[in-house]
Amino acid sequence: MIEPFFISFVGHSGSGKTTLIEKLIKLAKNKGYMVGAVKHVTSNFEIDYPGKDSYRMKHAGTKRVAIVGKGKFAIVEDKERTLSEMKKFYSDCDFVFVEGFKNEDLHKTVVYRGSKRDLSLKDLPSVFLVVSDEPHVNIGVVTRHIDDIEGIFSYIEYYKHVLGIRKKYEHSSG
Repeated sequence: MIEPFFISFVGHSGSGKTTLIEKLIKLAKNKGYMVGAVKHVTSNFEIDYPGKDSYRMKHAGTKRVAIVGKGKFAIVEDKERTLSEMKKFYSDCDFVFVEGFKNEDLHKTVVYRGSKRDLSLKDLPSVFLVVSDEPHVNIGVVTRHIDDIEGIFSYIEYYKHVLGIRKKYEHSSG
């Protein structure tokens, strides 16, 4: 069984998180990995629209409604799920790129544009990588340029591998 590696990408709005994740997904898929993604939003959103049958069913009072079609399905439910609850949907993935959930206990990549705001890592636990358009600075965390998609993904692969070795060592010695 695959143990998915969940990585949270955090940063200010407009920093390039979604674009970076999109490029990493394509690269990982081309390398043969199974990849999932989670997008956390802080506002209300709709994926179903007035006039559609599923929308009508949901708003008539169902607890949840499933939309099923050729090769796709979605479940609409008026309940915010925790990331822990979502993990079961990704058991067949090697990597799960998560946009947001900055307060979750996840390995984090900070996406930073120097012209946006000051970079502060003090309130973010588990940061293992900073991706930026700024020259590399000594901030105590590995940095990569935001356009170095190969380098970013190579480091993510390396980091996952090292964590896997550490887990095996801790399991065998404990």
